Amino acid sequence: MGLSMYHSATGAQSPHCIHAIGIGKMGAYMVEALLRTGEIEDMLEDPRARFTGLSIDIGDQDQHELKEYVSGFDQRLAERGIPTERAQVRTVSLDVPEKKDLMTSLNRWREYLKMEYPRYYWNPNYEPWLPSDTEMPKAGDSIPRAIAKAIYGHYYYGEDKSLEKELDDFVASINQTKLPSLVLVFFSLSGGTGSGMVVDLARHLSNVKLGRRIPVVGVAAMPFSGDEAHVGGDAALYPTMNEIDCMLDDAKNQGVMAVWGDLYKNPFTGGFFALPQEHSWQRLGSYTKTGRPAIRDALRKGVTRKFVNDSFMRFVVQDYGRLLFKMLRPMGFTGAPHERNISGDRTWTVFDVAKYTHPGVEVLPGEPRSKWRAVVSKWIGYIPQWSGLKEGFKTDYIEAHTVAPRELWNETLETKLKETLQGFVLDGDDGTVNTSVGEFFDELTAYSNIIIPGVAKTDFTAFYAARDAYDAIESWDEKLMMHSWLLDLGVLLSEQSIRFDGMAGECIWGCACWVVIPHEAIRGDAPISKDVTIVQAEHIAMMVKTVVPTP
Repeated sequence: MGLSMYHSATGAQSPHCIHAIGIGKMGAYMVEALLRTGEIEDMLEDPRARFTGLSIDIGDQDQHELKEYVSGFDQRLAERGIPTERAQVRTVSLDVPEKKDLMTSLNRWREYLKMEYPRYYWNPNYEPWLPSDTEMPKAGDSIPRAIAKAIYGHYYYGEDKSLEKELDDFVASINQTKLPSLVLVFFSLSGGTGSGMVVDLARHLSNVKLGRRIPVVGVAAMPFSGDEAHVGGDAALYPTMNEIDCMLDDAKNQGVMAVWGDLYKNPFTGGFFALPQEHSWQRLGSYTKTGRPAIRDALRKGVTRKFVNDSFMRFVVQDYGRLLFKMLRPMGFTGAPHERNISGDRTWTVFDVAKYTHPGVEVLPGEPRSKWRAVVSKWIGYIPQWSGLKEGFKTDYIEAHTVAPRELWNETLETKLKETLQGFVLDGDDGTVNTSVGEFFDELTAYSNIIIPGVAKTDFTAFYAARDAYDAIESWDEKLMMHSWLLDLGVLLSEQSIRFDGMAGECIWGCACWVVIPHEAIRGDAPISKDVTIVQAEHIAMMVKTVVPTP
């Protein structure tokens, strides 16, 4: 793999080093899935390469599999003659602090922010965002986002700054890499620990520690219909999606920075993938009815998550990270000035794992090939239904990578897939569907990784369902516990500002903390761009006037 960084004769890219941070249960599962691909070990054969992995969770109840896999990782490197110092993989299991200790950290929060950011407004009305009667959860419980944020800050700013030291070591490892690096940040959009901590962790990692010089890519698992109940239920997804969207959406992010400064600039400099799990859940959940229901149900959920995670990780490591880097181009996040196009309010990218077959369900090995293809064709037809996108969504580009047994996939199935995906892209020459096919290593598995850039928050069916659930909650305290990102600044992002009519960001202290974002845009009621080509056309309108015609 001793390739040069850039090969001018062939245009071949250098390999990329993948580094990963997982937060919460899903984050730990995803880091473990990345290691389990085996390709990380292949990447480390290059003496210029390094791998850095970090998993952070409250308690250690969901990190056992990762720890077991990590324990054998060094041994496998040694067996292949790869120096073990090329990899650094750590797990951090945080204790739930005593409430008095946590409140001490919260009371000092302004000092921490002032040291971190000189422009921080020293608000004389500041109070801890957690009520004094807050009941502390136990490790292993579903943690409210507002508490997860407090626990993260307690270990990052206060105590012995153990989390800041972990991030420093994480960045120091990346800095030793002699190849271009990409950092992936894994979490669940519906889980409280991951979604509650990621807003501050990503800011610290990208804007403070890395100085925005290395692409940081957000990767969030979407909830599915069989998912476990989380604290806050479906409603908690509404403030979570709004907070992420106010980072990703250029105009909304400007509205946050206008009040709170550029420390709150979008930390996901490499883009943001949302991973729907519904298609795989529907496919993998439809099998045996035997056995104990609780055990069977847990297995179905576990298999669904593992399949989606494994599929995404196999994509990430393909061709030594080059495929992922190429995918960032249509998303507009390669960082190269000549490739960067603004995505405006359409900065989310969907990575949909559409699973078509499952061993022993509907068709068995040895049955006619036509029956297998009929099953696959039927499940291709479910892509629009379970992609998580609203009917009528359109974008300019879709990429699908299918893996299937070589004797199964044929032109008929390829045509069915393209025709199905054409429903998402613009008509005529403005829309492109790019597909590829590879061979899977067993004869029973066929699926497609479908990458859909140009998605707005309001294109997700889950957004409005979450908003309805949020609106049905009457308790202000319950809504506060579902927030995270700007709570330390006194801002309840998804609520309406009290002082500034029509704007978002209710101040939890009753003063004038807010964001320069219309509340109707937070609600999803404001007009959005029709599609990503409109965003880009408006962005380059002035430059188009300079285009020179040719004969």
